[in-house]
Parts: sequence; C-alpha cells; structure tokens
Amino acid sequence: MKRLSQKTSDLIRGLYAGQSFWEKLIGRQDPPLLAFDEIASSGEALAIPHLTTFLLNGRSGVREAAARTIRRLITSVPSTDFAQLDEACRNDWSYESSASSVWRRLKRTDVKQFWRLPSAVAIVGVTSCHGSGFIRDAAVNELANIFDGSELPFLLMRLNDWVGAVRESTATAVLHRIRPDYATHFFRHLRLVFRLRSCGRSQHEQIVTAVTGLLREPSAASILREGIQSNDRWLRRESFRMAIAAKSDQSTALLKEMLSDSDPIMRLWAARNVLARLNDAELQPLLFGLVHDRFMPVRCEALNLLAQRASADASNRIADALLDIHSSVRALARHWIRTRQPEFDFASVYRQSLGEVSPMRQRAAILGLSETGTPADAEAMLLFLDAPFVSTRKAAIRTLAALGGHRYVEEFVAALTDEHPGISNEATRALANRAGLFTERLQSLFRAESRPHVRKNVFKLLINQPFWARGIFLFEALRDRDEHIIESGRRALRDWLMRSRSMATPPNRNELQQLRDSVKASAGMLTSSEIQELEFCLKTYK
Repeated sequence: MKRLSQKTSDLIRGLYAGQSFWEKLIGRQDPPLLAFDEIASSGEALAIPHLTTFLLNGRSGVREAAARTIRRLITSVPSTDFAQLDEACRNDWSYESSASSVWRRLKRTDVKQFWRLPSAVAIVGVTSCHGSGFIRDAAVNELANIFDGSELPFLLMRLNDWVGAVRESTATAVLHRIRPDYATHFFRHLRLVFRLRSCGRSQHEQIVTAVTGLLREPSAASILREGIQSNDRWLRRESFRMAIAAKSDQSTALLKEMLSDSDPIMRLWAARNVLARLNDAELQPLLFGLVHDRFMPVRCEALNLLAQRASADASNRIADALLDIHSSVRALARHWIRTRQPEFDFASVYRQSLGEVSPMRQRAAILGLSETGTPADAEAMLLFLDAPFVSTRKAAIRTLAALGGHRYVEEFVAALTDEHPGISNEATRALANRAGLFTERLQSLFRAESRPHVRKNVFKLLINQPFWARGIFLFEALRDRDEHIIESGRRALRDWLMRSRSMATPPNRNELQQLRDSVKASAGMLTSSEIQELEFCLKTYK
C-alpha cells in the first residue's frame, strides 16, 4: 500500500483545519465537502484512518460525506493490504493528537449509531480496527449480523486479534459462514484466509481447512475455474491446488484443460495429478502431445506414464526421446529402455544420428555421445567445431571435453578466442581443469586480447593458478585497462589476502620477488591496510 500523496495529505490537513474553524462559525460556513470527493477519487486507502474523526462530526453532511469516502476507498483495498490498513487505523494520527481525537474516545454504544450512515458496513468494518478491544468486540458483534459478504474481510482480520474475547466472537461468526452460498465470498478473500496459517495468536487451521474444503466441493468448481483463469498468478496456482485436491469429475475436466496452459508449473501439476486418473483412451492423445512439451519436467512426467502404461506405441516414443534436447529426458529414456533391454547400445544410436537434418536433434546426438560414448568417438566431434549453428559447436566442445579433453587443448584454446561469447564460455569450462598446462600462453592472450568476453574468460582460467602465482596475476589485474577486470581482480584479491595468512607452503624466491615488485607497482590501487597486511605477510617468508 502506497504512502499518501502530497495532494491527499494537503486535502486532509485542510479538512482538519477547517473543522476547528467550522466549530467556531457553525451555521456561517459550510465545510468543503468537495474535498471528500477528491480524496475518494484518489483511491489512497491510507487516508481512511484520518477520516474516521469526521464520522462523529456535529454536522450530518460531514458525517455522510466521510462515510461515502471511506466506503469508496475500502472497495479499492486488495486482500493483500487489509493487514496494513488494520495497523494504520490504530497508528496513523498525524493530523490530530490522540488526546483530542473523538475517534479515540469512542464508546461501545456509539458503534450502533453508525448504522444510520450510508455504507454502514464499511464504517463498522473500519471500527473493528479500533485501538480499543471493547470497541473492536462491539464492531465484530455488529458485523456478525451482516450476511452479504461485505463484512467478511474485517472478520477474517479479527480472527488474529490479540484480545481473546474478540477472537472467540469472530471465530463463531466466521464458522457460521462456512456454507455453500458463502464460497464465493471466501474465495474473493482467499489471501486473508491463507494468511491465518502464518498468524500465531490462535490455532486457525480448523477454519482454513473448513474453507478450503468448502471450495473443493463440486458445487464450487465454477469458482475455481474463475480463479484458474485469473491474471493473478498466486490465485491461479492456489485455485489449481484446490482443484487437484477435489478429485471430482468437474475438477478432473478442469485439470485436463490445464495441460495446455501457458504457465509451465501448472502444466506440470496437471500432468502429475490428472494423467494417472484417465483411462487409456483418454490418455494416449494427451501423452503424445505432452512428450513434446516445452517444459522438461512435463516431458519427463509424460514419458514415465507412457512407459508404465506400456502402450503399443510407447517403445517408439521412448526411443524418440533419446534425442531430446535436455539431458534429463535423454537419461530417463535410456533408463526405461535399459529396463527392457539391459544390453542396448545407446552410443550406436547417437553415432547414427549425427547426420540428423534437424539441428536440435543433431545437437542432442552429439551430447548423447558425451553421456554414453567412448574416447574413440571424440574424433568425430572435430567436424562439428565449424558447424553453422552455435549450439552445435558448443555441444561438440562439451563432448570433446567429456571424452578426451586432454587431447584437444589446442581446439579449446582456439574456441576460447571465438567471437561468439557462448563458444568462448564453453571452451572456458572445457579448459578449467587444464589451465595450468599453458599458463604462459594464457597470460600472453590476456595481455594481447581486446574482446571483453575473451579477457573475462581468460581471467577466470588464470585465477585457477597455484596460490602464489595467482596473487602475482591478481596484482597485475589491478592495473588493467578494463574496469570490470579491475573490479573482479579486487574481489579475488581480498579472498587471496585472507587465505595468505594461513598458507603452509611459502613462495619460492622468484615468486617472492615478483610479489614484492607487484605490490610496489600496484600500491596506488591498494588501501593502506592492505599494503601493511601484505608487507607483514611477505616479511614472514624472508
């Protein structure tokens, strides 16, 4: 809930200033009722606490204008903001002192008088947020007699009241409303119902369970459908969860519709909960579509059920999943094939599929070889290092690294300097455990290369050097021309300095001299405390 705008604050301040003026000049000047209309049009609900005093004004026109304004503002409050409004009604008193506030001095007998005002339910509802427990209890007792749903958000808020008597009165009123004709009202304020689970003043699970049970009834299926079609993602997912738990014919039909929903999580929940309920005739057309779903977990769910139901076409579908773009689906397909054919040669399938016309299937075949192939298959990957598609080249580098990385360092270094960042990143991962074999070459590349993504990746490789050599490099990085390299070097150097205190292996003479020279050259880039710490560290290795 947003803070009051300056305009609304000025309007409220003017109303308070005018009130004292009117009290001196009763009958000589009418209050500026247009100010109430402007406040109502603002939609700023945090104005409500500042308007309650006017409900007790001596002039009926002022009381009615304040009541209509509060009613209009209440209608704009979403369920998520009721708790903040409840707190504001007791704490926001910036325009008058608590000692002079007639609202603070409200009596129980005054609550009934509010029924004479227009939009009385909203006024009594706001009164249920009063600072006095006696007034809140009186307001709850009045709201308990209203059964049109407008009173419900105020009752749900008072279920967590800090006064036990108020909580008990409210619980009784809410429990009387848990019936089919009230399902729509509870659904409208579902956030306030679920909020009770995080409230600690009482055990509210009975009420939450009763409300969710009410919404799972077959008669409430249309309400859940409305929630699932909402633009509010939280409401859509909670509605969907209740539809899953309902397990009625209506909810099953609703879940089937969700198998094609745009939300991948809801498609996954539907796949997990509705597919097993269907017979083979209903299931088969759905499964054949879901095994190609965009979301990997949905494809896995469909593949599992396809294998378990053992349909006539299951073997072909599972075999086709061997060339899925995602490794989890490929692994699952291999699992199900292996349960029926333990000696199946998966690598041969992937070798035969390297000539696939589809780039995605070709990439899947290359990656499949990285998971099932032998070092002898690595040679075939060299052909794909110059493929037209970046994804294919990345897959080839990954497979080379998995099957025989030590033999293809030259190819990885060449890919490290590729103009496409994705290729360079993949080569960096392939070289990560082998950077120590060609440190000098990487250092030369770091100094000569101009492309930022290549220098960033070379930096990543060079900070994997042995400890003291890494420190020498990091001092050099502090003097780099690239601000991003300097910042990365500074962060890595902080970690290096902390670890230098506990290193058991000292630097050799050459490393020690290089460290001293580097400290002098980088002195302008270090803080005085860092220089002192380094000098102390180096003295211990004399």
